[in-house]
Amino acid sequence: MAPLNVGIAGATGAVGKEIIGCLENCRSFPIDNLRLFGSKRSAGRKIDTSKFGNITIELFSEDSARECDVVFLAVDGDFSRAHAENICKGGDGAIVIGNSSAFRYMEGIPLVVPEINAETTKGKKLIANPNCTTAIGLMAVWPLHKLFGLSKMVMSTYQAASGAGQPGMDELMEGTRSVLNGERDVVAENKVFAHPLPFNVIPHIDKFQDNGYTKEEMKVTW
Repeated sequence: MAPLNVGIAGATGAVGKEIIGCLENCRSFPIDNLRLFGSKRSAGRKIDTSKFGNITIELFSEDSARECDVVFLAVDGDFSRAHAENICKGGDGAIVIGNSSAFRYMEGIPLVVPEINAETTKGKKLIANPNCTTAIGLMAVWPLHKLFGLSKMVMSTYQAASGAGQPGMDELMEGTRSVLNGERDVVAENKVFAHPLPFNVIPHIDKFQDNGYTKEEMKVTW
């Protein structure tokens, strides 16, 4: 495989940082140039990487993203719906790999765990990733399904603060620190989350759907 020109939109977020780390440690995915895209607030900042050197974050634009061979969208669903198809359209568009739920249930767009169904990406310019819990669970379940067949599976998920990105992780850390230091009386302050996370158990995440499950629970099947 010839070395690729790769871009990451949302490179300064928690998911974007993880993608950078994965690319740094991956030897079987040759990269000629790594470009990092962000918002006006992030543009101009520099990120130091061990494999790709010091990279200046560029202000995201569809035209800049289309100059890449492959673009990872480490952004929310609304951003993905607004830009993904424009980035990949036409013969000169980039291959787009979306990490949000925007395209997971859309006909004609492969929903892919590479170790299981990588062949479905052939000839496709827009590729969706499943929910993180789904991807991890399927890696364990898929070999069992091939050997014995599965008719039903019950999956319990315990969501991390990192699901809300860097602001969510920062709120958890700061809230935990403030309670332990006695700056707040038992209950931490919450702005990112609907309820304080430190030393708390929250029985559901996201909005309830018509079928009685929450949106976060349904993402396991999307």
